[in-house]
Amino acid sequence: MSLHIRDLIALPELRSHLLSGADGLEREVRWAHVCELPDPSEWLGEGDVLMTTGLGVPAEPQAQREYVQRLADAGIAGMMIGEHMQAPDNLDALADCAQQLGFPVMLTEYGVPFAAVTRAIIDANQKEEYQRRSALARVYESARLSITGLSLAALVGRLEADIQCRLYVLVLETLLPWDEQLAPLPDTQRTALLASRPRHGEQQPMLRRHTLPQGEALSIELSTDQSCLLVVTGDRLPDYGLLHHLTAVLGLEVQRRQAERERRLRLGSELIDDLLHQRLGHEQANQRLHEQLPGLTLDQAVFSVARAPGLHGKTETLLRLLNERLLVRIQGEELILLHADGLQPLLSEQLDLNLGSSAPLQSLQRSAEALREALLACAHTHAQRRVCCFAELETDTPWLPRTPDEAMRAFRSVLGALH
Repeated sequence: MSLHIRDLIALPELRSHLLSGADGLEREVRWAHVCELPDPSEWLGEGDVLMTTGLGVPAEPQAQREYVQRLADAGIAGMMIGEHMQAPDNLDALADCAQQLGFPVMLTEYGVPFAAVTRAIIDANQKEEYQRRSALARVYESARLSITGLSLAALVGRLEADIQCRLYVLVLETLLPWDEQLAPLPDTQRTALLASRPRHGEQQPMLRRHTLPQGEALSIELSTDQSCLLVVTGDRLPDYGLLHHLTAVLGLEVQRRQAERERRLRLGSELIDDLLHQRLGHEQANQRLHEQLPGLTLDQAVFSVARAPGLHGKTETLLRLLNERLLVRIQGEELILLHADGLQPLLSEQLDLNLGSSAPLQSLQRSAEALREALLACAHTHAQRRVCCFAELETDTPWLPRTPDEAMRAFRSVLGALH
């Protein structure tokens, strides 16, 4: 935790009080140094506290103003003057100028050694470094647990506790959660972040600081997946070093899960192809289906079909949906899904596509027929009917054939002679 001017005044052992410059109490203190020269700004820099007996403080009012102005321009955090030592009796001009500039001027009791001030700053810095190292150790302990099977949501939760901040792992383009189990960014913050994103073609800095309605946030892309964005919010945001370690831990986990998703996509596509071409026995089909979608059998499984150009552009969305819920195969401009009956409305909404769905497979031999049912149902979808199940066609259009065999019989009996 950083030390500020307010904290120095609050330390009882320093017995110091504010003379002027109350607007600068939140200035961060990095170091304190004694200097009795006429221009301490030549020797001290940003974040330093000037400690003086007053020997170098000029007596003339205008010279006092110029003295304070130089200190403020150099970024010095504030000054401490020893009481009843060598400072001029009249410091009114110095105090007035410090008040205008928001430059803190403190008076310290005669008996307090300046070394005590330096020691207090050292102790505070050591405490901050200890807290930082402790947080870093907790981060890598969480990383070790993720290797042993911790879920991504649980890992993010542990990391939030490790650094006392909120973490959001998001898709860069939409700022929606990268995984459905992760917490979404609040709407007001998401709107503000979307508005602050660089325009297309502009260079994107690796680390960005954003001003949000509820405070500040940091955003940084994961090095292992540049389509994934980490957003950090909280009262005390982590420094860049700690943030670098966070992105390393999360990046490796995201990369591992992305590889697992792609493997599931490949295995699911292969299983759908094997079912449609009757390459498996009934027992083997049920076993492989259960391995990829635990609890699902051919009795409850249905095929769903969506048709749209550019389906390969939805691969990332499909990968996020592959959470032991469905199998996917992309075939030209057709998207073939295998899943439990009842998920159709949710899948249609998440994919933003019209879906036609078959009756349950029930047996391996019905795979090809079930796909035809899904294609027929898909043909009956439209803007007002985004999901159509094959069973609904019996009541909606009872005069239309529902299978290729029925269509052939209708053709022969009605149009056969004309043909």
